[in-house]
Amino acid sequence: RKIHMSTYDRKARMEQLEREHDEWEERMRIKNKGDMYPVWATLAFGLFCMSLGFLLARSV
Repeated sequence: RKIHMSTYDRKARMEQLEREHDEWEERMRIKNKGDMYPVWATLAFGLFCMSLGFLLARSV
């Protein structure tokens, strides 16, 4: 059994992953943009919490 894939296999896999990612991106774009709002809100909240934690850690 070969441990590592040949370069061709790896290249084919990368191309497949890229195709899948592009298709996923297209589906996300087609779905209306309002659906992205909760995601952005969550990300913003996460960043807010991180900066808050960072400030608290520095002040201690």
